[in-house]
Amino acid sequence: SKSESKGTTLRYFCFIQPDEGDEDPRFDFISLSLNTMDFSLGGTLHIDIGLPVLQPQTLKISLPPHLVAEFNSQDRILNLLEFIAIGGLSMGTNLPVKIKDETDTAPADLIDDLDLNLNELLGIDNSQEEFLPISKQLAEHGLEANILHNVGSDFVIAENIEILMGELDTALESIGILRECHKSFNITLPKGFDKLNLKLVSDVLKLVPYPTAQTIWFYGNTDHPNHKYRIQAAQSYPLLAEYLLKIEQAVEAIDSGEPIQPIIAEVTGLNKGKLKRLTKMEIPISDDGLEDIRYVDNHPIEIQRTRRFALTNTLRIETILKALEKVDTGILPNSFNDWDRFLQITSGCALTLENRLGISLPELLNSSKGNWERFHQSLAQNANIPVEGFHLDHITFAASDALEAIDDFTRTIFLPRILLHIQEIGKPLPQPSTSDLLQASIASFSLLRGEITNLLGYLFNLGYRWSNRYPQLLQIVNPVKEKIPINKDFEEKRRNNAWPKLTNDFTASNDLAVRNLTSMALLKEESDRLDHCVGNLYVNSAKKGRCHIFSVQSLDGTTSFSTFEVRPPNTKDPILELNRVTVCQHKGRKNRVPPKKCTEALSQWVDEIKSGRLELNLDEVIDWKIEVNKRRDQDKFHRSGLLSPKIAWQRLLGENWDKPDIHLQLWREWQKHLLSGKISKSSGSEILLENPITQSFLATFTPK
Repeated sequence: SKSESKGTTLRYFCFIQPDEGDEDPRFDFISLSLNTMDFSLGGTLHIDIGLPVLQPQTLKISLPPHLVAEFNSQDRILNLLEFIAIGGLSMGTNLPVKIKDETDTAPADLIDDLDLNLNELLGIDNSQEEFLPISKQLAEHGLEANILHNVGSDFVIAENIEILMGELDTALESIGILRECHKSFNITLPKGFDKLNLKLVSDVLKLVPYPTAQTIWFYGNTDHPNHKYRIQAAQSYPLLAEYLLKIEQAVEAIDSGEPIQPIIAEVTGLNKGKLKRLTKMEIPISDDGLEDIRYVDNHPIEIQRTRRFALTNTLRIETILKALEKVDTGILPNSFNDWDRFLQITSGCALTLENRLGISLPELLNSSKGNWERFHQSLAQNANIPVEGFHLDHITFAASDALEAIDDFTRTIFLPRILLHIQEIGKPLPQPSTSDLLQASIASFSLLRGEITNLLGYLFNLGYRWSNRYPQLLQIVNPVKEKIPINKDFEEKRRNNAWPKLTNDFTASNDLAVRNLTSMALLKEESDRLDHCVGNLYVNSAKKGRCHIFSVQSLDGTTSFSTFEVRPPNTKDPILELNRVTVCQHKGRKNRVPPKKCTEALSQWVDEIKSGRLELNLDEVIDWKIEVNKRRDQDKFHRSGLLSPKIAWQRLLGENWDKPDIHLQLWREWQKHLLSGKISKSSGSEILLENPITQSFLATFTPK
């Protein structure tokens, strides 16, 4: 354990040795980190299972605070490992957990089973295994600590313990934890691990964001006879260090000491000048070990509104190489810092803007003139963000602001002006299409930019100024939005994948509760508890009011015993619907016959309905059903083009696109604060119609 300012962190390791004969090193272990301060507030326990390093896996366990006291000791932590392994196996195989008195299963055996389970993609065969064994003593410990609950003769992990499976981002996490494990407990490292020069690898892979274990092993294994050649290749082409391993000819050339430039040129299409720039990259020497770098979270800047564009700034190296093909050799970076700026700008915004606005990559990047540090500073100034904090996420969000500004101009100024003109000259409105919207955005940007050549700087500044004026622009259109009737409760339920309940909860005389399941999460939970299909096959029907799903549960709601389906009502007439209540099906675990106590509870529930003592929530249920199906029909008409053009445009541009007073207010706001050049001097948007860009768009928009 080690003390930290925010409590005490306790670390436990369970290391699994690699199999004999493994050619590649395996980092198989479990690491538990318990922070007493976090746990006192209800934190999360992470268990990292480093399986074969090319596919690191993770089990993330959310535990309630009371378990700190229960398992904060060396002997009890092994019990916790068993519970987690059992829970992971049960979740992955859908096998029940049962007591087997003669079981001598040790924690390592269960963990090894879990290792196999993850590696073989849930490889335990349900036809061969009927249940997962647990000793009576361990089951008693689990019940006492509230980790396990018993359901008949079966045991399940408590509902307040969440077990999730996934992959680690990079082998660096596995290696970092393993090295700490080695230092703290002097465990035996896998064969060949001591030959990994992690400091050297850390330097040569500086430009590889998330190196795989294969890459680390290839360049870091100092015991390999061609190690020197491999390091030289990574130092010559650090940006391509991991990419080279995907090219068989390149790997063969590296290990034989032959030139790899011709192979890279053939595969990437880059000319000699660009490849020469790549070899001139200067990589700064780092004092940090490989396990210590790239652990800082890159939190994006705070977003105060729902963004319209979901942008990514993580690009494959193949995409970056295609970008290098397009850019002039003269502006390519010459140093590590310049390459860092180039990659951030290209990944964060340039490629996205090229695709969405039809601007060529050279046109976006040529303003750098090869001085990437100064270009980066100018972009930060245009986005009004301190240059020292202007990193990848900030660049991406600055591009997002710019795209939203152009989209806003397109939908509130450009297209309404075009459509009003079409109406004024007596021509019919065209039906909207995706291609028209895309071309309208490109035309809008061409109008906005005018004669400006530093396009990235202009876009970042436009996005910054627009985001500052966004509240004022929104206020102009707000009155129209308020006229649209909105059922807030409906919208909230729809967003949360929920729906109204048919009845309130009912408690039977045998202390079982009958509860209406009214959300996708509840149906999924019911499926997980009883191992049937209601969480997958019935969600859409329940959401659309075509059926109602109920669960027969324990009073505290932690255990489900059976599930039944009720036919939906069709009217708001309580007398009529009371007599029509029908239970379509009633199933127990794994779709088996439900227990007798559940049948008794269901019978009492039906009697309560028929007698009128348990009311049906008909008003809300029927209104919901009508609204859901109305929206479905509207969407169907919209997709099929059966809506009138005017209504279709209202759906896309808002109710006010043809309101001259609203349009004029929006134009004046843009004119005063956001426009530049010739179009900013006009008192009305009619000036847009005189521009050749608009005329060209209009010609294709309304073909003769």
